[in-house]
Amino acid sequence: MVMAMPWGLAVYMMTMVWAVLDGWISSCLFVADEIATALRTGDIGPFPVG
Repeated sequence: MVMAMPWGLAVYMMTMVWAVLDGWISSCLFVADEIATALRTGDIGPFPVG
């Protein structure tokens, strides 16, 4: 017998997962913006590849 998850719990879990992902994505975009700004202004040089 399979017990169904109550809607309230499912919505709560979805809200928490969305909040964590939203924070993670915002942090990544903030760091990428800071790196791009530093590259444009010449504060840091291009990253050596290879």
